[in-house]
Amino acid sequence: MVSIVGLDVGRNGVKVCAEGRLFTFPSIVGDWNERKLVTDYSDRGGYEIDVQSARKFIGTLAENESINPRHMLIDNKATDEAKFLALTALHLTGFTDVIVVTGLPVEQHVTEQKKAFRDLLFGQRGGMWDFNVNGERRLLRILDVKIAVEGGAAFWSAPQDGLVRLIDAGSKTVNYVTMKDRRYIYRDSGTLSFGLNTKRKWQELPIEDFAAQIAGELGAIKWSAKDAVLVSGGRANELAGLLRQYFPLAAALPEPLYANAIGYYRAGRSTVK
Repeated sequence: MVSIVGLDVGRNGVKVCAEGRLFTFPSIVGDWNERKLVTDYSDRGGYEIDVQSARKFIGTLAENESINPRHMLIDNKATDEAKFLALTALHLTGFTDVIVVTGLPVEQHVTEQKKAFRDLLFGQRGGMWDFNVNGERRLLRILDVKIAVEGGAAFWSAPQDGLVRLIDAGSKTVNYVTMKDRRYIYRDSGTLSFGLNTKRKWQELPIEDFAAQIAGELGAIKWSAKDAVLVSGGRANELAGLLRQYFPLAAALPEPLYANAIGYYRAGRSTVK
């Protein structure tokens, strides 16, 4: 049986929608080291992965036990760290044969970067993976990798007709997308090069200033105070409240943290009979 997995490899957390299940764990990767005292972190999003003799700590295990734990706050998503995170997530679904639907930001949605991300997930054996997570062997076959638009995918978690603006606030970037009658309007969509975890002079930007900066950027491309604006991301409810002084109709999506993963999953279901 082939299963669809909506996989959002975010820079702060990995989010998954698979056959009605939603789960997440931190996007932290760290080098493996031998532990004399072994603590199980799997109930708190911590895992040990071994892929072709490359061993890593993932999530809260990396945060607590690695010497150099790191979040994925870089522009390029086609990295070994993203591979380890994706395979951990796919292991946790329990599936064997999968079609993965994932995404890239609007500005990275070009042929070369999509191919690089697909090639990363297919690996060197055409989508066949044999690896271990927490000592459990996993035989996995990735049959296809489909790549959608981050932010745009979130729209499909709760689609609606008419003109809809969407703000997908991540830790590294902000994707902004315009949909009109369920079609993308590229002219009014793009990626802002700052996020909730980016810093100014080594200090995090307060979320109030973050909201104001988003509004200023989007006002410059003629987003209107009359527009319907949907917000996704882990702090979407708080951010939507702050954005209402600029966009009075701003509202968080129903499952804002998982909106992209849900959208990916639904897109995959719609193409597989």
